Amino acid sequence: MKTNMNQQPGYLKIDPSVQDTRFPSFLQGFNRRWFAGNCKSVYLCFTPNGTAAALDDAISLYGKNVKIKSGGHCYENFVFNDNTGAVIDVTPMGGYGYDEQRGYYLESGGTNWSAFQALFRDYGKVLPAGSCYSVGLGGHICGGGYGLLSRLNGLTVDWLTGVEVVVKDNAYGSAYPVYVSVDSTEKDQQDLYWSHLGGGGGNFGVITKYYFKTLPDSPKTALITSIAFPWDGLTEQALGSLLAWYADFAQRTDNWEQFGLFALNHQAAGEIHLTIQTVFGADKNAAAIKKEYITPHLTGLSAIMPYRLMTRPGIAQLGNIFQNSEDTIEYTFYEAVQTLNGSGANQRGKYKSAYMRKGFPADQVAAIYKWLTTIPPGLTAADMTQSLLQVDSYGGKVNVVPSNATAVPQRSSILKLQYQTYWTDPADDQAHLGWISGFYQDVYKYTGGTPDPTKDPTNNVDGCYYNYPDIDLNGPYNDKEIALKLYFGDNLPRLKAAKQRWDPNDYFNSAQSI
Repeated sequence: MKTNMNQQPGYLKIDPSVQDTRFPSFLQGFNRRWFAGNCKSVYLCFTPNGTAAALDDAISLYGKNVKIKSGGHCYENFVFNDNTGAVIDVTPMGGYGYDEQRGYYLESGGTNWSAFQALFRDYGKVLPAGSCYSVGLGGHICGGGYGLLSRLNGLTVDWLTGVEVVVKDNAYGSAYPVYVSVDSTEKDQQDLYWSHLGGGGGNFGVITKYYFKTLPDSPKTALITSIAFPWDGLTEQALGSLLAWYADFAQRTDNWEQFGLFALNHQAAGEIHLTIQTVFGADKNAAAIKKEYITPHLTGLSAIMPYRLMTRPGIAQLGNIFQNSEDTIEYTFYEAVQTLNGSGANQRGKYKSAYMRKGFPADQVAAIYKWLTTIPPGLTAADMTQSLLQVDSYGGKVNVVPSNATAVPQRSSILKLQYQTYWTDPADDQAHLGWISGFYQDVYKYTGGTPDPTKDPTNNVDGCYYNYPDIDLNGPYNDKEIALKLYFGDNLPRLKAAKQRWDPNDYFNSAQSI
């Protein structure tokens, strides 16, 4: 039943005063912990001018309690919470195309999967974006998104040359769309453009469109290698040796066509999984690539610990991976993207992140082993089968870019970590949250309980990833400045200056907004 829809030029306003079967779905995040139960209006936006009009209407009614939604995958409740009065939903804007002056464009309501399909099918191009298919472009791209092509092609923001964003820089004036780009000549516009090169969504305005003057060509083929190491026989020493091998793999300069996903699943899952994607073009064949890039890896790994084929699917966004017939399979590139293209189920979840410039020291390996073999009080082994530390290979082309060229300062890291735990019963919230918090604090106990580079004399840890927000980083007194420094380092002052210029009234706010 579709009722009580207030149609205005460029947007559609929906409220719950008369029953609308869609309304509850607009209030729920991908993470089932988050729900905007007190939201009064949802604005479906179709055009930039419509977005501006919707934003003005929403702010006039709900002030600073207006939130912006693209894919709805925010790890924290920055969009969907009890104080949310209205949601500006950009998902109707999912178009794409090519502009002769500005280049390829993607509207912010699209997803990783829709963007891949459009660019690959119509242009033979790719964006080095993430592999979680339903993640929205609105936050992913401008937050410094990365994916399985990032060692070869860098980050999403390394290709971003222009942004169309609806801003409201005057409380007494109307919101309006503005286009800023690498070619902007005014300093304020240059800063607004730069701030979208990793400064994240929901900080400066409502992004409606991204532009890329050029994009990398698509690979032709991919080899996906996926193997398992059983927990039965996996000692702390063996885990340390595997992680040392992986760090060496990640910092090599001759294998940027490869990207690794090392899922250190909890002992309750029975095995840990290593997946490596190797892409190549028309000038190479699979047999030669396998001989040069894959076989030596497998030989080295088997010398550390015998591996086996997977006996269970991957976890969460790696849930589509289940290669149990052979360790390495050749795919067309489109098939490979589909195979590694998962978002996981809608569950309750908690996440933490870290960057590393080097391999894992012994104390961190010990902490990782300890917590991956710990079952929290009140939970069973079955409850921990979806708890893990995922270690992604990083570096490569990402590290060619200077740390201040974009808002993403982490340009010397070789590993990117994501701590994850998933569950379904709200009664288990505290047990899972306590486990992942204790895990994280123990790994970084020598740098204050977080991967704080200012407290690391070994110059290894390098802060956190803004697209993996973690409210715990605000510390015991909820000081978001602590978190923002971990996300942005020395780039934070310029982001703050842009925020003051373009959103002086802080309409675009969250518990970790700039």
